[in-house]
Parts: sequence; structure tokens; C-alpha cells
Amino acid sequence: MAKVTTVIDIGSNSARMAIFQKTSRYGFHLIHELKSKVRISEGSYEHDSYLQPQAMKRALIALKNFKQVSQSFKSRKLICIATSAIRDAPNNMEFIREVKKECSIDIKIINGTKEAFFGAIACANLIHKASGITIDIGGGSTELACINNRNIKDMVSLNLGSIRLKELFFDHNKIEEAYRYTKEYVRTGSKSIIDFCHKSGLNDELNVFGIGGSIRAYAKYKMSKLSYPLNFLHGYELNAKDIIQDINKIVHANTQELLDMGIENSRIDSIRPGLLILQVILEELQAHKLIISGVGVREGVFLNDMLRNQNGILPVGFNPSVRSLQDIFLINVNDSRSIYNHAKKLFILFQKHLSQRLDLKFEYLYYLKVASELYNIGANFNFYQAHKHSSYIALNCLNYGFSHQQRYTIATLLETSHKKRPKQISQSYINLLPSDYVLQVLSFTLAIGVTLAKQKEAIFNIQTDIMDSTLIIKLYIESCSLPTQQALLDIMPPRLESYDIKMEILIN
Repeated sequence: MAKVTTVIDIGSNSARMAIFQKTSRYGFHLIHELKSKVRISEGSYEHDSYLQPQAMKRALIALKNFKQVSQSFKSRKLICIATSAIRDAPNNMEFIREVKKECSIDIKIINGTKEAFFGAIACANLIHKASGITIDIGGGSTELACINNRNIKDMVSLNLGSIRLKELFFDHNKIEEAYRYTKEYVRTGSKSIIDFCHKSGLNDELNVFGIGGSIRAYAKYKMSKLSYPLNFLHGYELNAKDIIQDINKIVHANTQELLDMGIENSRIDSIRPGLLILQVILEELQAHKLIISGVGVREGVFLNDMLRNQNGILPVGFNPSVRSLQDIFLINVNDSRSIYNHAKKLFILFQKHLSQRLDLKFEYLYYLKVASELYNIGANFNFYQAHKHSSYIALNCLNYGFSHQQRYTIATLLETSHKKRPKQISQSYINLLPSDYVLQVLSFTLAIGVTLAKQKEAIFNIQTDIMDSTLIIKLYIESCSLPTQQALLDIMPPRLESYDIKMEILIN
């Protein structure tokens, strides 16, 4: 596969281009993205789906620009797909021939099921939950797919999109008619999806992975309204039942009300029908959680090409963002392995001896693993402030496969891995972190691992005693060089007195 690959997706509302760079066999990252609101479907739904001349002209100009930008990045492969509007157009070949002639771009029209598949393969590989239903709301169609333990089980495509509903209903102020039409269409068209949720048990606490501009615009509005402290969308979670009334309010708002709410100006004309579709699907599926997906068809096309010999699934436990950061910034992988090996041994000991007083879940070991793998990535910027640079890069570049809580916790651990206790956390960030005692134990454990990074072996032992209901933990660390012994003594143990725990470090 080419090192730099361009994927262009011509949707009903916008044409979008994403350029990906591989850093190793499975490591990759996005290096450029471009969007043009060509609205190629404009006027088509009222003219028997025929593409209109002005819309085709806009799209052609955008594609010429896309091709130039792609070449500037020395992209060796360009994949261009077209979805609903072009798929449904009787005169689509006229447009395809013109693009081939003027841009030397081969457009591949994909059917609705394939469109659903590409969205599903992106979510199956790049979202932090292994199971759920993808909802990709486009201008002309909506695709749904079932993902169970990262395996794609069922897919449907509905001729139901934000621009289609806008032109047929919203432009004529027929919102209630649009709701009834959408509800009936979703109920009949997605019956296989609903049935699968019931049979597989997914509907017990169903995750819905939301793809598409209308959903992203709503998420931005919600984050702004809540003064949410992070500024990235992918992996953002919302309680589905809590937001349905909020969505309904937007669906029935007028233009000025939408602007007053802070809805993006570019989404004013399409967000209401798009969110109506989302509202109906969330209701029909009885969804538990809406997880915003920053990935979709373009990432799916890229992954399908990259993983064509792996059944479209990344290796178990592999994260492309972690690997990409290691490929770009890490000089010595062995140190990362050593840090994690020491941290893991110590964490398991803490689990054993503190389990009756502290809830140290096994999942926290994953946070330590990723933090260990990324600990040294900041050293290329400034050795003495490496922990701060590593923290910043992790928070802003762990784009795939992590929840917001995981990203922020890992970044916090990296920032505190230089032997200090975690700083006082601002109230706005509290919900993004584990409890204070967990954070302290994890930070201490990582700091020990970092200090022992150059030691091939280290022996940990814990002795416990109870004095006046306080659990006394004595942590013995053996087989250390003299400089390492001094460095270990500089590490401050967790302050757990409020949990009736006191910890001491003893070095041999």
C-alpha cells in the first residue's frame, strides 16, 4: 500500500478529502483534510434525481482543487467514491466522464450497503467500544450497521437523508409530516438491525456510533453549552435518553433560534432534518449512549484498502495512534517495554494487597501500558520537560480507539510521571479522571517504572501491618544500582490517609 493515500468522498451535501500517511505496517495518521460544500444533490430530489448543471460544475471545480492538493502531498494512491446523490442520478455517467476528462480522477459509485460497510469498518477499528450500531446520516441516505465485538454483522441503507428531507418536507414547513414519514421508514427499513439488537443482547445498553455532519454539529453545540473542557469530538459520549428532547427542540427551531443556540452557520439548513433522523433512530433502537464518531466512510475506505489481507480488522490489542506516535517520536522502544514490565508487576501487587480498601480495576493496567509506551515521545522536544510534551502529544494525538476519559487520564499520568503527585484537578476535568486515590496509585506506579527503566530486573515485595485500623504498606524494592536507589527515594508515595492507608518505600 502507498505510504500516502488520498480518499475522496462525494456526498450529497459535501465533497470531502482525507489524506492518510502510513508510519509502519498498521500505524497511520491523518495529515490533511479538505471539505467543499458542493451540494451536488441540490435540486435533484425535485427533478427525478437528475444532477443539475450548476451542482455538477461546483463539484468539478472542487475535485480539481482536491487533486492539486493531493499531488502536493506526493500521494501515490487516490481513491474516489460517490454515494447517494450520484448513485441515484440517471445522468451520473455524464458527470463521471467529465471528472475523468478534466481531473483524471476515476469515480467509483458505491451502493448503500457498501457505504454502510465502510462506516462500520471505521468504527469497528477506531472507536473505543467493541459493539454498537453505526448511524451515518448523509444528505441523501442514512446507513446503519451492527458491530458485535468488532465484527460487522448486518448493514442497511435507507433512502433517508438530511437534504432529501429538507427539500421534500422542511422547505415546505411540514415537520410533523417529516417525523411520521421518517418513523415509518426507519421502523420498516431497519427491522433487521432492530431484530439483531434484541437477539444478540446489544440493546441491553446499546451504544450508537454517530457519523455525519449533522451529528458532529450537534455534538459541538452540546459541548459548548456544557462548557466541556476538551475540544475534540471523536469518542465524545452522550446519554441518548437525555438528549432526545434537546434534539427535538432543535428540529423545531427557526433559523434565528438556531443561530442563537450557537449552531454552525454552515449547518443551519441541514441540521434540523439530520437530527430528526437521529431522534427517530435513537427512539426506535432505545439506545443507551450516543458516541460521536469522528471517523466514517473515508477512514473505512482507507482501512479496507490497508487491511485487505486481514479481513478488515486491525490485530487484537493494536492501536494505530499509539504506534504512529512511537514510529514518529520514539527512539528507544526497549525503555517503554521495561517501564511497563516494572509498572505491571507493581500494579498487580497493589491489586492484591489493597483490593479490600481500594477498587483498583484491571482496566487501569491498560492506562499504564499506553502511558509506558508513550513516556519518551516528548524527549525529542526537550529532555528536561519531556513529561509535559509527552502529555500534550498524547492528549491531542491519541485520536483513535480511546474514550475522552482514557485520553485525559493517560495524558495526566504522563505529566505526573516525573516523580511528583498529581496536581489539584480543576472541577471541570473531574469527570474525565478516575478517583483521586486511583490517580495517585497509577501515577506512583508509572513513576517507579520510569525510574527503573534501565534496570533489567527489579524485585518488589510488600509487607502489610494494621495499626489502629490503618493499613501500613511497606514497599521493598531490591536489585537497584546506587543512582537508581536515590532516584526512587525521591518519588513521593500516594497520600492515602483518608482511606486509612499509609505507604512507605524501602530500598535495598
